[in-house]
Amino acid sequence: MGRFSIVKMLVPSVAILLGAVLVASPVWPDPSMVVAVANFDFLDTSGEIKNQKDTHDRRLTALSDYLRQQLSGSGKLEIVDLPCQSAQCTATDPGFEKLSEQAKQAGARFLIIGIVKKTSTLIGWIEYSVLGVDDQRAICGELVSYRDDTDESWRRAARFSASQILKRCAFGVPAQ
Repeated sequence: MGRFSIVKMLVPSVAILLGAVLVASPVWPDPSMVVAVANFDFLDTSGEIKNQKDTHDRRLTALSDYLRQQLSGSGKLEIVDLPCQSAQCTATDPGFEKLSEQAKQAGARFLIIGIVKKTSTLIGWIEYSVLGVDDQRAICGELVSYRDDTDESWRRAARFSASQILKRCAFGVPAQ
């Protein structure tokens, strides 16, 4: 048997094996993967004299809403609302345990929580965690920095955080 004959025989077998591996190990979650996104907390340690509470409250609401929109619009996750979403609804208040219960009741398998930290006029951080509601374990999380304190800078930070969640979090993959 020549080299060409052996290669000709192996190619179909390798193709079948590769296809089976790709089917058995999905990179993206099932589009019906249900996730709840809590509102994010806010911490301002910038020491600025000007009171920007109303502006930051508005931006914080917009950031959480935009994050949900970006994740939902990806087609990779189904985002469900939490019953408390119109209120505080953060990891601090009412807390992860109650948020986790609400997420389960809404049919979610995962819960995204986070905080926006403003450290100066020019520097802010978003810290998020994606947690399983059944075992209360983090499947991923990250600290993302952004520059400036404007509506657009917060929106870019939310967009980037959503892209990182979609790229880095193993939804539906059992914990090791």
